[in-house]
Amino acid sequence: MTLTDGEKNGVYLVKEMNVEKEVYSERLKSIGIRHGSHVKVINKKERGGLIVQVEKKQIALCRNVASGIIVEFEKKEYPEVM
Repeated sequence: MTLTDGEKNGVYLVKEMNVEKEVYSERLKSIGIRHGSHVKVINKKERGGLIVQVEKKQIALCRNVASGIIVEFEKKEYPEVM
């Protein structure tokens, strides 16, 4: 599943990054979204972007970028240790 398929308040484990441009991939890694990281969906618009939490940061992602992030459902609560 991709991050755009995630539910609001769900926590997901990043399994793979298939974003179109290398620039996006490097930027995502620099803000903490990389293979093995946990991402929580804070807010999700039907036709817009997503707001996600990575570590202690909230980040807005456009739908195109979020659709290239392959994730696996982890749980409903964000991990305490980050």
